[in-house]
This record gives sequence, structure tokens and C-alpha cells, in this order.
Amino acid sequence: MASRHAGLTAQWSDIWLLDGVRTPFADYSGALATVSPTDLGIKAARAVFARAGVSPQDVGAVITGSMAQASFDTFCLPRHIGLYSDVPIEVPAHMVQRVCGTGIEVLMQAADCITNKAIDLTLCVGAESMSRNPVASYTMRGFRMGSVGFKDFLWEALLDPSANVTMGDTAENLARQYQITRPEVDAFAAQSFERAIAAQKSGFLAGEIVPLKTETFERAGYQPRELKVKGVKELAADTHIRPSPLETLATIRPAFGGVRTGPNSSAIVNGACAALVAIPIYVAG
Repeated sequence: MASRHAGLTAQWSDIWLLDGVRTPFADYSGALATVSPTDLGIKAARAVFARAGVSPQDVGAVITGSMAQASFDTFCLPRHIGLYSDVPIEVPAHMVQRVCGTGIEVLMQAADCITNKAIDLTLCVGAESMSRNPVASYTMRGFRMGSVGFKDFLWEALLDPSANVTMGDTAENLARQYQITRPEVDAFAAQSFERAIAAQKSGFLAGEIVPLKTETFERAGYQPRELKVKGVKELAADTHIRPSPLETLATIRPAFGGVRTGPNSSAIVNGACAALVAIPIYVAG
């Protein structure tokens, strides 16, 4: 297992990505709109243990990634994912936040735990709910009359106030720097959608997805948790994948005055994934 980042190389010897699974990714305000990222993470974690045939009792560390404060109890997200997936209560759990690099950081920290702490098996989970990003006020305590300001966390969090640049503006800056044109961006997006549709129709994507139904998660001595799917009995496929021909993409108005549009950008979705990082004895098993 190796990773290259920031011009440096990180490398680990005899550490394996044992297995992985994810939930379907559901559109903003869609079937998973009310589901806590914790419960999405619990479902993915339970599924990866079942798929790999590995006992959660062997886990030595739980490492999770979740960027947005999408539930009041998100501070406990790593702990709750471990507990409700039957990881031993004494096993430590922590959260990683590295914006768009969070997923790879989780896996890298898992490899470090195995190398430096003599852990045999690490549970890695990433979970996000874009739909549950709050409308928040950070000025309510001690506010003066008329000065309470509520803002959309999902929108405001995309602005870096130090440079006064949004994530969308950054993409446009890069497009100008590397001379990436609107036709090139739309062509890439159209090809991406075509490939995703083909992968979905062939059943390829189904091989990495655990279907979701409304269900309850329990652990003795703790309050039950519920994952409630909205509007469908079962969610078994990504909902954002759709026919998106180049001719249609080319007609969409730019969102930031350049090459970026909604359809040629990453989707705003809800979902979770889980993976197991282990030493070779689990590979042979």
C-alpha cells in the first residue's frame, strides 16, 4: 500500500485493503435526506464486515471521515459507528477532516496505526449528508437585538474567507491556469455519465453497493438507532446517474461565469462507504 501526496511518498509494507462497500449515493433532498451520516456509516460498516467475513471483535481502531456537522451528535460519529457495528467498547475511535482529501487520509492513518501501534485490523468509514447540512447561526449567544444571522452551512462552507474565494471560483481559476475549455469540461462530464450508466446497467456498480431499507440498529445497553429511507421500500442504486448528452450539457448556464455548471460538476449527494485495512493474515483467511 502506497500513497503520494504533497510531493512526498508514504509507503507501508505488507498492509492490505481487505474489502470495501458503500451505500447508494442519493440526491440532495432525496431518499436519504433525513438519515444521519452516523447511521449511513453504521450500515456501511456492518456490510463490510459481512462481506469480508471478518469479525468486528478483531478491530483495533476505528477511523472515520465526515466533514459537515450534519447531526447534533456528529461529535460522537466515530464512536457510534464502532459501537453499533459491534466493535469492542474499549477500541478507540476518531474523526479525520481533510476536506476533499479526507478519504485517503483515513486509509493512510489506518495503515499508520497498523505499522506504529501493532494493530491487526482497522475499520475505515466515510459518511456525509449534504441534505442535513444545517442553516446555522454562530452569533446567537450574546447577540444584540436585530443582529442574529442565519446562513446556509452547505453554501457558506464552500467559501475560504482568507482568500475570499469559493470552491467554484477555485475550479475556474484552475481552468484558466491550465487552459481547460467549456467544451472539454462538458465532454468529460458526458463521457463520465455514459460510463456510469453502462456500469449501472451491467451490474458492475451493484457489486460495490449495499442496498438500503428502513431498519433499526441495536446494541445491548444502548438506545436503538434508525435508518429511515424516504419514499421507496429499497434504495439499491445511485440516483444521480442519468442520461446527460453533450448537446444538453452545452446549453446549461455557467454557475461561476466560466466553465462550471451543475451537470458538469460533482453531485450533491448523501451516502457512506466503509473499508477494512489489515495485515496479511486476514487476506489468507
